[in-house]
Amino acid sequence: MPTPTIQPEFQLQLFSQAAADSIVQRLLDLDAFWLPRHPHLPFYTLGATNYYDITGNPAKPYLRLARQYNPFLCENFSEVYEALLAGLQGQLGQPVAFLPEAALPGFHIFGGHADFATGGQHDILHGAWFQRRDGHGFPGNPIHVDTAHLALGLPAAVNGAPLPTLSFTLALSLPQQGAGMKIWPLRMADIGDLGGQEQMRLLQGCASRLVAYRAGGLFVHSGDYYHQARGLPVRDGQYRITLQGHGAWLDGQWRLFW
Repeated sequence: MPTPTIQPEFQLQLFSQAAADSIVQRLLDLDAFWLPRHPHLPFYTLGATNYYDITGNPAKPYLRLARQYNPFLCENFSEVYEALLAGLQGQLGQPVAFLPEAALPGFHIFGGHADFATGGQHDILHGAWFQRRDGHGFPGNPIHVDTAHLALGLPAAVNGAPLPTLSFTLALSLPQQGAGMKIWPLRMADIGDLGGQEQMRLLQGCASRLVAYRAGGLFVHSGDYYHQARGLPVRDGQYRITLQGHGAWLDGQWRLFW
């Protein structure tokens, strides 16, 4: 299977609104298994994730949590993973499977809180966010590129070319005001060598676009353009729930993980 030459970006409807609602209700019923990701705010994951369980965590519980949560996720959400694999393989026309021993794509769960209200002071780069993410109040909403494959020790390049990657979000529950992803036309190769203030100046000075999510819809992108989650819930009783994951082209197929 030849190496992909085009970085993917597309949207694909995997589930109806009713099916998405059913998945969300199952998630809410399993709240005892959510992993708290902030000491004071209602932000959780269901499943291990590289950026909390490897990067910035000296204990590095990623592999332990992956072994613990992967069977649980498969048992409770088998139809989600089957639809994900089938949808990606059908759209990409290439083999798709999960990366052995890595965490399965898992769920981001934001509950409603006034501190999640959108504000310019929350627009920070990933490095600054990592320093603040466990502090009091809302730590900010990081603008970043996806380097999850590097956190897992996968190669940055193969045969002298960057390793093809993809990232995806399956929206399941959205706050009343909607949600999506803001994307800038800049990559780490464009501004990664600059200081943080200069990077922010360039990002703020160029046009961005907003990709709107819809419940049951999968959004796939390359992950290497700067992007930011938008539309966190601010009212009690509302949720922003998504399935999150990444992929890397390894040995002639896309391997998925989180």
